[in-house]
Amino acid sequence: MEHLFPQILQINLTTTFMKLLVLFFTILIFIGSFVGCNYSILTTGNNADLDYKMKMSTTEQAKLSYSLINSEILQTKCIGCHGNSGGVNLETYQNVFDNLSKIKTSVFSKKTMPKNNSLTAEQEKMLWNWIELNAPEFAQTPENEPQSEPLTPTYSSIYKNIFESKCISCHSPGNQAERVPLDKQELLDSPLELVLPNNPDESGLVIAVERTDRKRMPPEKEGYAPLKDEEKAAIRKWIADGAIN
Repeated sequence: MEHLFPQILQINLTTTFMKLLVLFFTILIFIGSFVGCNYSILTTGNNADLDYKMKMSTTEQAKLSYSLINSEILQTKCIGCHGNSGGVNLETYQNVFDNLSKIKTSVFSKKTMPKNNSLTAEQEKMLWNWIELNAPEFAQTPENEPQSEPLTPTYSSIYKNIFESKCISCHSPGNQAERVPLDKQELLDSPLELVLPNNPDESGLVIAVERTDRKRMPPEKEGYAPLKDEEKAAIRKWIADGAIN
């Protein structure tokens, strides 16, 4: 009897091992089917759900254009990071068109963009429909095309063309740089001497945007591209002219 004990023990261990092996593969199969199911939902169900949720009338769709999407969404929510340095550049229609798939995935599937400034429900609807229409460059109803405002050395133009898209997401109440507001009077009255009329070289705003080290604004560590030369020149000229307009 004693000589049979090792054989019985070996059989029991083998049986236990086989049971564990079967259990392991069963779990793997279950996980695989679960993930596969979710993947199917992501690639099919979500699009159908979004199509229903984002549905626009034919009249509303006819107003969609690159110019509208650029002024309402890209300039205010995206260009600050996706501008003239590295990564995905969204400054031109062709660049945006070439990255439609990435935009759709990051905004609607992964929900990772925009990073610091979420789209409103209306902006999401506009962007979704525009992409679904294969991103028309021009509206079917041209009279609704928004007119872009050229950059000039005035506060209102600088605010519209630079601050709104590249600064306000941080320099506004409740955000990380709220103690440095960019309202005109706040800039003029700032103890940080951000704007010294007729003296751009010593104005903190000019120094901040023209510097090339880690402290330049908008901040590189937050993913923002530096201002273009013409944008820096407009700020400098506005201050040199007395920061009046």
